[in-house]
Amino acid sequence: MPGYLRNLELWPPSHIMVVNGLRGAWIIVVLWYEIYTFDHILQDCQWPDIHQPDAPDARIARVLVVADPQIVDHRSYPERNPLMKALGQFIIDLNLRRSWHSTINRVQPHAVVFLGDLMDNGRATMSNIEYNAYAARFFDIFKLRDLSMPTFFLPGNHDLGLGEDVSFSLEAPTRYTSHFGPWNHKTTIGNHTVLFIDAVALVEEDIVRADRGFSYDNWPAVAGGSVDFVKRFAAHEHASPIVLFTHIPLARPLDADCGPLRERGTIRQGHGLGYQNTLSNEASQFLLRSLGPSLIFSGDDHDYCEYSHPLPFSSASGSTTVREITVKSFSMAMGIRRPGFQLLSLISTVPAIETLTQLPNSPPSLLDTPCFLPDQLGIYLSVYLPFILLSVLCLLAFNVQRTLAGSNKQAQRQPDVSLRGKHSEPDSCRVNDDYELYRRSLGPSVTEDTDEDHVLPLPVTKPAGPGHSSKVRGRSSTSSHSWAFYLLGRRRRISLSLPCSMANGEVHEVGLVRGLFSDVVDVAWPPLLAFCVAAWCATHV
Repeated sequence: MPGYLRNLELWPPSHIMVVNGLRGAWIIVVLWYEIYTFDHILQDCQWPDIHQPDAPDARIARVLVVADPQIVDHRSYPERNPLMKALGQFIIDLNLRRSWHSTINRVQPHAVVFLGDLMDNGRATMSNIEYNAYAARFFDIFKLRDLSMPTFFLPGNHDLGLGEDVSFSLEAPTRYTSHFGPWNHKTTIGNHTVLFIDAVALVEEDIVRADRGFSYDNWPAVAGGSVDFVKRFAAHEHASPIVLFTHIPLARPLDADCGPLRERGTIRQGHGLGYQNTLSNEASQFLLRSLGPSLIFSGDDHDYCEYSHPLPFSSASGSTTVREITVKSFSMAMGIRRPGFQLLSLISTVPAIETLTQLPNSPPSLLDTPCFLPDQLGIYLSVYLPFILLSVLCLLAFNVQRTLAGSNKQAQRQPDVSLRGKHSEPDSCRVNDDYELYRRSLGPSVTEDTDEDHVLPLPVTKPAGPGHSSKVRGRSSTSSHSWAFYLLGRRRRISLSLPCSMANGEVHEVGLVRGLFSDVVDVAWPPLLAFCVAAWCATHV
């Protein structure tokens, strides 16, 4: 070790230096990864319209698109024990709250769209009280400061249930509408027509239609269903561009590429209990032919995908293809490392006085861009876990070094102890006799420990002698301890002695384990407190 460190008395490090050093390092790491990393990553998230030239007659509507938050409950991981279920729900909810708080404060949209799968088990059989609490938890996580901000919801297969199963509640559809709104609906945002299609009902009706051998042209649509909604909308002409939102992606070729922003694989057709990866080819063509959308947003897949569908005719914007954006899940628990969301800018012009109609700005009138959130799972596995192991190893090495140093000092003193005689009693057992001689030499008044200034106070701790003193982790270990207090106007003292039979080796052995545990607790509580404060600040400030 360099000599200047020894001269400065910085090596070997003291106990307080090791503990406080690890505390400080942990607090910095926790504050950075629990608060600042979200704001740091979202600094690159900007609305796509900021790169457009300023136009005095332009009006811009900014829409935040969120897919598959899918908040979990105790049914989400049935193989886990109750403690792990509660811990997992707490971590996922905390991540959703932090992500939402950072996102909504950063982007400040004019409207918000949720693309379905709002709750992981909204379709499950449960009481109305439990469902109400489940839905209230969703709204508490995704709370808005501006309650007047338009918010639109789309049902997913985890909200309504796709197909029939004993675990799917028959009340799920009505519960959804009572909390989140209608299944199929339309609205106007920034002079663009926005359609919300219940893809779950569309899949179920499409299966029945195909089984009965009908085409979409001659199929007697279910009243109030998704097919009926699309046909009624298509019966009227619409000059403004159409933005279609559907929970389930449209069909595409098996080898369709999703682009470089996807984490792995692609979207393939497939189905199972309660899900279907894409709409059928017939249902997809029915939507494209009937609506001619200018842009499509979908969810359900959890990963990002961008694909262009050919249109049977030109859309309102004059294009022969339409882009479909499958938006990343907003949750860290959906099998992706980087959750995300989509930003949509709808641009239109100011109404002309002679027409009193607002015309879409062309081109372009629709701009979108993806944004990504921190890799929370990577933070836990690649930052916190290695740092925990490193901290424990540092504390273990420190305690082993101190214990070995104390043992070496004990071995050096051993010859002095042997000179006292084979049959002499241990110093730790002579504490009471030494104390009695000391007390008698001072007189009887000291027995009651009066408060007079000329009387010396009794020693707080009676050392057991050099042969039986030890240092555990640099701290003194003595054979007796005393506490002073006042009772009936007089000062009293209680003394406790360690057992005379405790060997020094046992003291050092216990000191290593207890010392390590004590140091771990000493290091852990400040960053845990910082974590709690950071969690509260990230979701409330």
